[in-house]
Amino acid sequence: MINLVSVSKSYRQGNENYKALHEISLNINAGEFVAIMGPSGSGKSTLINIIGFLDNNFDGQYNFNGTVVNELNRRDHARLRNQSVGFVFQNFKLIRNQSVGENVGLPLLYAGLKRRDIIARVNDVLEQVGLPDSYDKLPKNLSGGQQQRVAIARAIVTRPNFLVADEPTGALDSATSREILALFEELNRNGTTIIMVTHDENVARQTNRLIRILDGRLQSDVEVQHAGS
Repeated sequence: MINLVSVSKSYRQGNENYKALHEISLNINAGEFVAIMGPSGSGKSTLINIIGFLDNNFDGQYNFNGTVVNELNRRDHARLRNQSVGFVFQNFKLIRNQSVGENVGLPLLYAGLKRRDIIARVNDVLEQVGLPDSYDKLPKNLSGGQQQRVAIARAIVTRPNFLVADEPTGALDSATSREILALFEELNRNGTTIIMVTHDENVARQTNRLIRILDGRLQSDVEVQHAGS
């Protein structure tokens, strides 16, 4: 599904060129649950921005399901992002004065679906993430874990090819983090491809594959061994 070939990324800082990524090559197949780890400044955010179609200005080649991403014009690149990837962030990014259902349904509204169809699909995904009967509630009246479940529902409501989760448990306590990770695991078992950025070794160990980035270079890429497997 995702194939990066010698992908590099540079930024201009004053009169200097700063290289954030150095010839990264990797494959991520449909159905995988992948963690990306690295210290601050390692390049993991730059990498995830490229994988998630937020950045189309880089060297090398990105092939996604047979499409060369970095050859697309701006409009087609934006369309690919809207259709193919869902995002989950550390701070939820919910609209506080809109209901849970309105938050989750926003991507479908942008996609032009009819209101009746939006409501039906939103209620389906809210049940899927463990929040049935939450359509009319406001995010401010939910716990942090419940708000993250709403954010996950919004990310999967368009039925994207994969999810990018950027530190999704970073703002949650340990018990709530375990609940959110269990939800990700369930989504993955049901076929959702997940790429998760985390600084937490324990969180990374819940995935099936761990990619480490250091100084803009691919340091290691290993299968995660689980107890009893």
